[in-house]
Formats: sequence, structure tokens, C-alpha cells
Amino acid sequence: MNFIAIDFETANNSRSSICAVGLAVVENGKLIETAHFLVKPIPNVYNFYNTLIHGIDDSHTQNEKTFEQQWTDLQKYFNNQTVVAHNAAFDCSVLRATLDTYNLDYPNLDYHCTYRLAQKTLPLYGFSLDEVSDYFNIQLNHHHAESDAQASAIIALKLCEIYKANSLEELSTNLG
Repeated sequence: MNFIAIDFETANNSRSSICAVGLAVVENGKLIETAHFLVKPIPNVYNFYNTLIHGIDDSHTQNEKTFEQQWTDLQKYFNNQTVVAHNAAFDCSVLRATLDTYNLDYPNLDYHCTYRLAQKTLPLYGFSLDEVSDYFNIQLNHHHAESDAQASAIIALKLCEIYKANSLEELSTNLG
């Protein structure tokens, strides 16, 4: 089973204001790599509430590369991949908005949402990343993009294990 888990943090209310990217790479059913990239949003403007959530502000990103400048290094993680995210609707919309902003081509990818998969399978009252991580005893530094991506990857692996699925596609299909 091969996939990549992603998480984006944004600087403000604009979906195209990525300020951090978290990645967790799974190959042959094993988490083999995680990565964290700070990104300079254009403009480098932060909403107080967003900074309160993730702790990133303009001083952290003023000397970083923009998403457009980093895309050549990042796109290998996305092209022809199965992608998983906790609340994939948000993360995929952030990716689309940012690619649109820079007039970059969309990568060819398939995606799955650990939030939705957890809703269908786990006996919880809430399904936020921290609640599902607690259920599986996953250590989480919530709203740190790399930690969130890693937790999403582990959740996906655990759900596949519980439901004896050999892939996220099989798990999603079996759960409807």
C-alpha cells in the first residue's frame, strides 16, 4: 500500500495562503518519511486567528520560498499519487486554490479522507484529528503540518488494518 498524507496550514482566510505543508510518505504499508515545509504566502499577511491556531506568522515565512517556487520540489509527492488527508475537502481545496493562483497545472491524484473514513467506522462522538488520534493513541502536535500529516497516515493505516483492506481504494469501496 502506497500513499502520501498531506496537511496544509494557511496564513489567513484565503485558501491560497499556504504557509506550511506537511507530508507523510507511506510505501508498502510503512511510514517511511515525513517532511515539513514553510511557505511564504503572497502577500505575507497573517490573520491573528490562524496564527493563534498554528503558531506561524510573517516572521517565520518572510525569508521562505513561495509555493510557486517550491512546487517543483513538492509536485513529486502529488503527481500520480494516492493522497490522504484529515478533512480532505479542505486540504484539496487549498491545493486547488493555490495552484490556480499561480496558474500551475493540477497533479493527477486520487484522494481519500480519514475524517470521513473515521466517521463511517469509529465509535466516537467527534471525529476531529485530535479525537481520532487520541482513539488510536497517536502522538499529535495538532496544527503542526508535519504532525497532522503523519497522524493522518497512521489513521489510514490503522483503518486499513482493522478492515483488512489492502489499499485505501479497497477500504473506501468496502465502506461505501
